[in-house]
Amino acid sequence: MNPKILLTVCAAGLAAGLLLGRELHSEPSRADRTAQLFTEICVPFHLGTLDESPETFGLIRKDLILHEQRWVDPVSASFLHLQEHSCTISTNAPYSLTKAEGEVLAAKIEEIVAAIFPELAFDPKATLGDNVLFRAWMHGKVASPQRWGVSVYVHPDFGESAGSSVSLMGPRSS
Repeated sequence: MNPKILLTVCAAGLAAGLLLGRELHSEPSRADRTAQLFTEICVPFHLGTLDESPETFGLIRKDLILHEQRWVDPVSASFLHLQEHSCTISTNAPYSLTKAEGEVLAAKIEEIVAAIFPELAFDPKATLGDNVLFRAWMHGKVASPQRWGVSVYVHPDFGESAGSSVSLMGPRSS
């Protein structure tokens, strides 16, 4: 075989391999990563089946106060906060989600809720104004301790107060 052709084929193969490898090992989008954390940590936490520490998923423990359970996710630039009855993944300025990222995240969470929690109903009355993306899927009467559900809250256009959260809130009593 001609050495020039062989060299060209090898160079093209190497370039294609590097590009494909980069695609296969690229980090997920922030919306994808948040949905992944919700599915892999918040859902099992709510169901009482979370067997692994959030550190297993690449999160870094960063409690701000005593007895708090908070982690930072360097991939999505978000915080995971576990409390007795809730699991929340949030962002704050300057790392808040954009409106477009929030829309993608809300759609992903809607799919997850439909698949895992079909008993939760979309609440069309859950709105917070034109500048805020807010979606909620709830079960139970408003203000009832048994009320539980999932919410997505994105407020990207609030300057230093911009942020977002995805929360899975369990009932406060049985």
